[in-house]
Amino acid sequence: MTSRVLAAIATASLLATAVTSVAQTASGDVTFELPLNLTQMSSDITKVQVACSITSEAIPPNTQTPKGTLTGRLTNQIELPVTQGKLVTTARVVIATGDLNDPIGKSATYECSIMGFSASLQHWSWFEENPDVPAFRLTPMPQRMTGSFTW
Repeated sequence: MTSRVLAAIATASLLATAVTSVAQTASGDVTFELPLNLTQMSSDITKVQVACSITSEAIPPNTQTPKGTLTGRLTNQIELPVTQGKLVTTARVVIATGDLNDPIGKSATYECSIMGFSASLQHWSWFEENPDVPAFRLTPMPQRMTGSFTW
């Protein structure tokens, strides 16, 4: 089964509209493909992290929410190197689904986001339009990519 989701990503350095693709493989893995065209990052940013998560009733409860409720959530992330303030590639984040609880026809929501790593501060942070640390400035601010699909 393959599900496709479209999302627009806008950042100052992500000038083109990108298509986020979500596909479920026969093995049960879910793959997120996110085109990145980040060309105006601070030279202090040496890595970008792309993190994705899936939440669904089909996933056995494994994560505690702030209210103490258990929910089914799976996550994975990758780190990509930045060269001279640029990263132009397609990030591929694979989430292994393992054993699901009767998933056929159940819905799932997903979220993917990006962070940068400051070499001078040895610190990860979200990119923002007006951050406290100028190295994490991107205009306009990149939005988290969200959507849903049916197993």
